Amino acid sequence: MLRPGWFRQNRLALLAVLVLLPVTLGIMFAYQWLGYFERFPSRPVDVATGDSIQYGRSEWRIDSTDRFGADSARGQERGLPAGTDLIVVTVRVVPSSTGTDKEHDLCTVRLEETGGEHPTRSWANATGAAVPLTGTGPDLTSCSRELRTPYTFDAQFVVPADTGDWSALTLGASVVTELPEYARFSLD
Repeated sequence: MLRPGWFRQNRLALLAVLVLLPVTLGIMFAYQWLGYFERFPSRPVDVATGDSIQYGRSEWRIDSTDRFGADSARGQERGLPAGTDLIVVTVRVVPSSTGTDKEHDLCTVRLEETGGEHPTRSWANATGAAVPLTGTGPDLTSCSRELRTPYTFDAQFVVPADTGDWSALTLGASVVTELPEYARFSLD
């Protein structure tokens, strides 16, 4: 049973708990939240069209881009659903000569559309994605941990036909060891 006047005697301590508890919880959650974002590509390093970048243990550059619709011969060969386009971005990678197999870059690439009539949209590489591609595709569709000489890979993206033109599109390439920074290539 509480004595009369207990709250009055302990009001400063109770007030301190009421103030410090939310502040402490806020600091703990903020620290966790910032750590969460450090594991995802959240800080772009912009690369102009035609330029290269040293990122991770490799040099990266966009060699070419191509786009064709579901109605085209290539679209039909690849089995594109109606109302979609296939965007193929050829990326040149020049691995460094240093590092072991386990140290060389594995990457993730995403196509992003910004501006235009739609809010920002992005698409993962179509290899193994929800929209299966048929027909003859490229030999290499992502970066390789085994290759030590310069090589190219074709990142493929199945996008809605209303996706903007090249000026609205960027390719993001991320390597785990470099996160949260990622290389963002302009495609126009």
